[in-house]
Amino acid sequence: IIAVLNFVAGLPILLLGMFDRCLEKEYVRNNPEVYQPTRQNEIITLRVLFRWVLLAFAHIFILYYGSLPQLSGPGGMTSAFVGLMSNEDTVGDGDGADLQSVGTVIFTSMIILLAYKVLYEHRSIINGRWPALIGCFKKGDEGFWSRVPYTWYGVTYGSIIFYIFFLFIYQRIAKNGPGEYFAIIGVPPHIFTTRSLNYISMLFVPIFGMAFDLSGKVFSNMFYPTQTQIHVELEAKNFSTKRKEKRNGAGQQQ
Repeated sequence: IIAVLNFVAGLPILLLGMFDRCLEKEYVRNNPEVYQPTRQNEIITLRVLFRWVLLAFAHIFILYYGSLPQLSGPGGMTSAFVGLMSNEDTVGDGDGADLQSVGTVIFTSMIILLAYKVLYEHRSIINGRWPALIGCFKKGDEGFWSRVPYTWYGVTYGSIIFYIFFLFIYQRIAKNGPGEYFAIIGVPPHIFTTRSLNYISMLFVPIFGMAFDLSGKVFSNMFYPTQTQIHVELEAKNFSTKRKEKRNGAGQQQ
C-alpha cells in the first residue's frame, strides 16, 4: 500500500504545478517587482524550511496518536446486529485492532490529509463549469477541456477514489495465491463495511491536522508575511476597488 503513495498523491500535486499561480497575469505585468522574492531566495529560507519540517512532524504525530489509541482500543468494536454489522455474524468482523486494519486506516487518513493540504496550498482552484460535457456540443470559446474542474477531479478521482479502487484491486491480486500481498486479503471490506469508527477517524483526524496547519499559516502570514503574500493582499484590494467602482458606475448609468 505504501508503494502506491506517489501515484495517489502525485496527480493533485501535478495539477497544482500546472495551474497554480499566486498572482494574475495583469498584476504581474504591472508590478515586475513580484519576481524579487525568488531573486532574493526569500521562498526557501531557513525559517520557511524549518516551518515545513515542523508541520511534517506535527502531521505525523497527529495521524499516529490521533488514530492509534482509538482504533486499537476495545471501545471501537462494532456491536453485533447494529449499524454496519447488522445481521452479520462473521467472527472477527467489527474488530479493528489488528496491524493491517489500523495501518490502512491511518494511511487512508494521511491520503485525505494530503488532499486537504493540496487544496489549502492551491491559490488557483480550478472549479470549471458544470456540466463540462456541454462543451462538446456547444459552439463557443469554451470547449470541454476548458470547463473541466481539474482541481476537484485530481483530488477526488485521481487521489481518493483511485486509492480506494486500488485497495480492492490489490486484494484481488492477493487472492491469486500466497505471497507478499497475502496479508491484505479481507482488509478493505473489513475497514470500510464493518466498523464506523474508521470513518470517524478518517474524517476528523485529517481535519485536526489541517487545523494545526491553518493556525500556523495564519500566524506566519500575520506577523511574518512574505513579499508574495503582501502582493496577494494588494491585488485583492485592487480587485475589490475595481469591482466597487464598476458597481457604482453601473448604478449611475441606471
